[in-house]
Amino acid sequence: MKAAWTDAATGVFARMDAKAREIVEKRFGVRLDAAQSGEKQQAAWDVYQNATVKILKALAADTRIDDPAGYAATIARNSCRDYWRLRNPGWADLKGRLSRFFRKQPGWAMWQSDEQLGWICGPADWRSKPPAAGSRISELIEQPRRLGRDALPKAELAGRLDAAGWGRLLRGVFDYLDGPARLDEVVSIAGVLFGVKGSREMAFDELAAAEDGRGWDPPAPEERIDDRLSVLEQLRRVWEEIKTMPKRWVLPFLLNPPVLKGPKGAADRGEVAVFAACGVATIAEIEALIEFSAAHYDLLARELNLSFSPDPRLRFAAVWNALPLEDGLIARLMGLESAQKVINLRMVAKNHLAKVLALEKKSARS
Repeated sequence: MKAAWTDAATGVFARMDAKAREIVEKRFGVRLDAAQSGEKQQAAWDVYQNATVKILKALAADTRIDDPAGYAATIARNSCRDYWRLRNPGWADLKGRLSRFFRKQPGWAMWQSDEQLGWICGPADWRSKPPAAGSRISELIEQPRRLGRDALPKAELAGRLDAAGWGRLLRGVFDYLDGPARLDEVVSIAGVLFGVKGSREMAFDELAAAEDGRGWDPPAPEERIDDRLSVLEQLRRVWEEIKTMPKRWVLPFLLNPPVLKGPKGAADRGEVAVFAACGVATIAEIEALIEFSAAHYDLLARELNLSFSPDPRLRFAAVWNALPLEDGLIARLMGLESAQKVINLRMVAKNHLAKVLALEKKSARS
């Protein structure tokens, strides 16, 4: 990303960031600028930060974005969705069951279209039928027992339902919807019916894309954008605050940043990469703040199978490419008894930064 943004680019980011924030706040039912530190509040911060990082990366890569608000909304919804997916494995298992049913059972099908995201499903001869109304889908997600008695399964667990039972249930679902629907929406309808954790959260993604506003009356968008810090100002303020934090907070925060990791196996340095990419802090400054000793580098070389350059000034470059580190390794670097202590310290750092930013924004508005 360029070290200095034009006013136009900063304005585009501000609008995209505001949209992403708006959606995350609505999905989690929180205000990110509230001085709270509950589990839902922290989860929302993680997801929002993840979305912001993705927006920054897209802008840094000069990605063509014809609809900035729509692009940001998609990123935010997907970030929320990834969060819930990782924490609700039962929903993912149910999706696998239904996906196999639609692919293998005669009379049923899955397909894709340019008009809707993700897989569409329904009776095989409904491919050309208009999609189900969002209001009908919402009704079934909220109250799946609206279905006729004949359609409701006798088994209480999805795993006990045979193909005939699924067929009766899905015929009832689609008779009610009167149109094909996205597979994820159908999974969530079944998930709510069977009591699968997270099913309502997993359904939000496209149910009301045109209504992604807040559940409360916000300030005028123009006022909110004018009041918000630019991306560089915000990142600089976060970095300045990190530099004042105790070392026992800094290491857990920077060595394994508190952002959503995404699919299994993916790695993302989160805030660390953004600080360097935006010119807020150089890698050398990050290295100086982390301040690894020779013993630390010896441990990292053994644990990560790293080969360091003979020039000691280049050792951190090899570690940089290996970030983020596992919490167990961070615990050994810090001389702590367990990875849980690292997680606890990271939470303290997150709470501290969230409160500082919230207080500053509150002060700026007053």
